[in-house]
Amino acid sequence: MIQSWLVRCFTVCVTAGFMLTAAPVAAQENRVRIVLAGDSTVTDHAGWGRGAKTLFRDSVECINLAMGGRSSRSFRDEGHWQKCLDAKPDYILIQFGHNDQPGKGSQRESAADGDFREHLAAYVDEAREKNIKPVLITSLTRRKWNSDETISPTLAEYAAATAAVAEMKQVPLVDLHRLSIQQCEAVGATAFRVFEPMMSEGADHTHLNDQGSVAVAELVLSELIRVVPELASHVDTERLIASKVPQVYSRDVSNGELRVLEDDATITIRANDRPILVYNKISPPLPQGIDPVYRRSGFLHPVTSPAGRIVTATFPSDHAHQHGIFSAWVKTTWNQREIDFWNLAKGNGRVLHQRVVNVFAEADRVGFEVDLIHRAEQAPVVDVLRERWRITAVPTDGSYHAFDLHSTQYANTERPLTIQSFHYGGFAVRGPMVWLLPEDRDRAADEAEVRIGSKFLNDRGSDRIKGNHEASRWVCLSGLVDGKPAGITVLCHQENLRSPQKARLHPTKPYFCFTPCVDEPIVIDQQHPLVSKYRYLITDSVPDPEWINRQWMSWNEAVDSN
Repeated sequence: MIQSWLVRCFTVCVTAGFMLTAAPVAAQENRVRIVLAGDSTVTDHAGWGRGAKTLFRDSVECINLAMGGRSSRSFRDEGHWQKCLDAKPDYILIQFGHNDQPGKGSQRESAADGDFREHLAAYVDEAREKNIKPVLITSLTRRKWNSDETISPTLAEYAAATAAVAEMKQVPLVDLHRLSIQQCEAVGATAFRVFEPMMSEGADHTHLNDQGSVAVAELVLSELIRVVPELASHVDTERLIASKVPQVYSRDVSNGELRVLEDDATITIRANDRPILVYNKISPPLPQGIDPVYRRSGFLHPVTSPAGRIVTATFPSDHAHQHGIFSAWVKTTWNQREIDFWNLAKGNGRVLHQRVVNVFAEADRVGFEVDLIHRAEQAPVVDVLRERWRITAVPTDGSYHAFDLHSTQYANTERPLTIQSFHYGGFAVRGPMVWLLPEDRDRAADEAEVRIGSKFLNDRGSDRIKGNHEASRWVCLSGLVDGKPAGITVLCHQENLRSPQKARLHPTKPYFCFTPCVDEPIVIDQQHPLVSKYRYLITDSVPDPEWINRQWMSWNEAVDSN
């Protein structure tokens, strides 16, 4: 009896163990296998393939056998197509065209209205012979931009040939060529560079970086589940929606007394229906007599007090490159090139708005996120840094305005940017022309300009002379606007690089900047972004150092507790 019982127990245990191990195997066998065949614009390292893998559910085994530099001809001749068949997928997605074009050499090129069609038709027939369901995909567009930011198609005849084969063979078609052109034109030339590999030689307008891979994969998979509906359950719908480019978001967000409004040119934050700040997505109109080289986007102006007094300026006649609240470095080195992003008249560098990432309302605050680029303007044109601004309006008792600027600057290429030791550059504030000192002689400005001057004060109690290049927790710039006091104070967070940072206070002009590069260089590379946090307080009063110190302590303590 005991022996019989042991046998039965052993049998049950073995059977249960088999079932436990067999279940995952069965799950594996029930997965849908999809193979990707194509050129570099499909691969995991330079195309939309790796993005597609993130959007499929775990029920899909996606095998990417695309090969860079291959055409519909060479992909077969080199044996890559046979590997696709040997993988025994349920579906095979096929995209060619880039390397079939004339000029690619006899071993690769195929005429769109000749061999190219024959190659695709043969792929379809051979897949079906193996009980594999083929899907044809038209070529991802090359991003050849016209001056009006439309795309000039270079692969249209190959896209048309792919569509013709799909119709002839009754094969599902994903018209990526058309969809990707629409996507590019909706995003715009400058903003789309977020999705392109950026190298020392400039932007790659054919291939995709990690973000671009997901953005284009969303196009492919959204259309795929439309033309092959049985695959819909195998795509993560939430991730698909979240990956759509451009994202759809509200351009009018409110939270209590705070509100964010976006239009085609600006983003405005208001409190109690009174303006706090305006972010400029495009350059404001140039004043008469200002050289067009000074056009600039990606800065805050006007910045306004609760009483409506404007404490910033743009295109000031003495220094037309200074714009409200802005960021720029002066003396930098990148790839053995000297680049000045601050002094626009030199023509070798500038900072500009790239795209709006988000407009948000959370907790008791509102704000927005934008990307800016620091561009080397002389050939080859390269976006050296990408900078993310997160601007957050802070609720107050109404006696002052407050907002935070959180900046992260990323190296956009494999080469670092070195910010050399220099006496200015960084995060700057430019006050109104009326705050110029009467004795300012920097430029032969209009003599009719009224100059009543301004004052600086920092946490050490220093003025503009003693306080220049002092390490400061905060700096306040103040003066009269329409005969009444107004001021803008910038708090420098204790977590900032080399905090408390040294501040450049101009001896006569209403401008200052926190400049962490005064004594030592700064290196920004892909492993070491530069993160900076500042809080801005806008008041209708003369500076109150005790109040400002309490604001600084409260802000830093609040961040520390999170």
